[in-house]
Amino acid sequence: MALLLLLLLLLGFGVATTPGSGVDDARPVNPPAIELVSEAGVQRAAPGSYCVDDPQAGVGECVDREAPAGPEQLSVVRPGETVTIALVGSTAVDGAVSVRRLGCEEELASVPLEPETRWEVDLEPGAYELWIFTTFEAGSAGGDTSGVLGLVVDAAAPLEIRAARPPAACGSG
Repeated sequence: MALLLLLLLLLGFGVATTPGSGVDDARPVNPPAIELVSEAGVQRAAPGSYCVDDPQAGVGECVDREAPAGPEQLSVVRPGETVTIALVGSTAVDGAVSVRRLGCEEELASVPLEPETRWEVDLEPGAYELWIFTTFEAGSAGGDTSGVLGLVVDAAAPLEIRAARPPAACGSG
């Protein structure tokens, strides 16, 4: 019998395991990635805190992080350009994007989120932070997640995703 089991394993056949079967099949539990898609490309959000629970897999995790100081990157967009903010792989969300000048606390606008939110950038030229907090459902998992994206609204700058520098003062950058 042991020889037969060894032969099956060598041929690539395995024994299926299920959560709670005593076999450690733990896998990372991560929230969906938050992305900004523009003509400049795809920017991934600087991650914040999150909680994910997947009862079907029997796993869950909460990660409390210090809030990011701001975005790690800035996507250059044109005034009036339509961008997409996506929670990759998510089927349902309930949250919003808080739009602020780079380095500032004051909210200028709030944009309700969907799994893929198309948003026409109707902001004055300048640098901005997009703070996201949302609940989500992705497959059998659900939870909440947060992150921050960066934008530069400029009619003439090259369309690119550039590294963000900390602003010297609220609204500069």
